[in-house]
Amino acid sequence: MPKRVPTLKARRKPNAADTDARRQEDQRRGSASSRGYNVRWRKARITFLKREPVCVCCTANGVVHPANTVDHIVPHRGDTSLFWDTSNWQSLCSWCHDNVKSSIERAWESGSVTTAALTLNRKVSGWIHPQTRD
Repeated sequence: MPKRVPTLKARRKPNAADTDARRQEDQRRGSASSRGYNVRWRKARITFLKREPVCVCCTANGVVHPANTVDHIVPHRGDTSLFWDTSNWQSLCSWCHDNVKSSIERAWESGSVTTAALTLNRKVSGWIHPQTRD
């Protein structure tokens, strides 16, 4: 039997404290609409995904997988010029966005990695997409 390759840590199921913390964070951040994710964003997102239809992270790691998320490479934190800067966008699949990018972004926020690490068009250590596993 082949040896299993180590992967990025799987997320654990949220408990009541996690749910409460998420609710408080959502209240602090405001609604998606108030953060700029409105009709204009939805149209721009669709246009971008038509132009860049595959996940840049999957592609860099040897798998062609459709993208369904437009990610802001550097988090915009309410900066509208950064929000609409298409050079700050990358196409990702949900798995790469929710697992790879979120863990790298947490490391970036703590100062463990540089801004360059937020661009996922490169090989990522420990990356194994669920659809490529045996």
